Amino acid sequence: MATLRDRLSALLRYRVGKYDSQSLPNDLGIYGTTTSGANINENTAMTIATVYACTYRIASSIASLGLDVFEREGREVNPAYAHPAFDLIKYKPNDYQTAFEFWETIISNAVLNGVGYALIERDSRGYATQLIGLDVWDVDRKPVNGTFVYSVRGVGIVQPENMLEISNLQRKSPIRLHRENLGLAKAAENFGAEYFGSGGQMTGILSSDQPLKKEQMDVIQGSWNKAAQQAGTKLLPFGFKYSRISISPDEAQFIQTRKFQAEEICRIFSVPPTLVQLESQTTYNNVEQQNLQFARHTVSPWTKRIEQEIDRKLIQDRERPQLYAKFNLNDLYRGDMQSRADFYTKMLQNGVLNINEVRSKEEMNPTDGGDVHTVQINQIALSSLQAYSDKVAEPTNNGE
Repeated sequence: MATLRDRLSALLRYRVGKYDSQSLPNDLGIYGTTTSGANINENTAMTIATVYACTYRIASSIASLGLDVFEREGREVNPAYAHPAFDLIKYKPNDYQTAFEFWETIISNAVLNGVGYALIERDSRGYATQLIGLDVWDVDRKPVNGTFVYSVRGVGIVQPENMLEISNLQRKSPIRLHRENLGLAKAAENFGAEYFGSGGQMTGILSSDQPLKKEQMDVIQGSWNKAAQQAGTKLLPFGFKYSRISISPDEAQFIQTRKFQAEEICRIFSVPPTLVQLESQTTYNNVEQQNLQFARHTVSPWTKRIEQEIDRKLIQDRERPQLYAKFNLNDLYRGDMQSRADFYTKMLQNGVLNINEVRSKEEMNPTDGGDVHTVQINQIALSSLQAYSDKVAEPTNNGE
């Protein structure tokens, strides 16, 4: 009987052969054409520049963050270097991918398809030893007795505890939900390509005052089409006139339409336009705020999903809550470090937080003497504040 590793190897060989050709298989999200005439699915949508840019921005930003397993012992928090999941999520999830490539792939799958999958291979003790990224089209999620199991092509039935699953909102693909919106963007792109591909010549009708035979019409039409592919002055035969039946890019508001649709796509993926190089009325301060908005409202929810799935699937029940996975989001807030420093300073000066509480928020270990709350007046301890007040209130030797 084939082992899990044998079945995984067979699946990897299947996937390599599956995508060697330029043509995609028929099961990869073919939904038919949209009202605009564009065929939109998860694969064709990636040919839209803004969709690709938004997907890349989300996936690469998260994959570039530090991800560790931490162990809490009392008030001490330290990286759990010895835990099997530490190297797995931080350095080497499997034999053929780096951690960056693995997370970038599974997150991009989740962003586009609504879910990203990785098969968990375990040792005899139940600890994860490999994370094998799966193509979403190789996995069929089936309800069974109030839970779900996964039928994986080339592998068989996989129990939920052995499937790492990163899902989007309600597990739904934004590409499917917004096909018409993306179709309009693709149609505008196609319109521009056709316009410039024809040398800027608009579609029209050649008409004649005289009756023509079919052979004559074919010759004139072929000559005109050939001439239309080149720039320069066109000469109409005697008795012919040209009537334009299509609209110009200006009349179609081509630039405005493409810009608006690009902004709509940014709205779908919750990515600020400036992060995908779209022009907008922004200043330096606005860009900084948009970066913070991206970190708080786009990246942070994704990292929380991933952290909780790692805690649920890669850390055993008996190890929680002492062990937990956590992304380091400090890099995303680096541009706002001054604001954070000002906040902590005010909290410390007014006795709201002590030094160790601040260090805890920054994932730093406590320091000796850091549990004392201080106030701004000489930074003395709150327990000494009354004595200091009494000392200040004492009369001087001259009776004043």
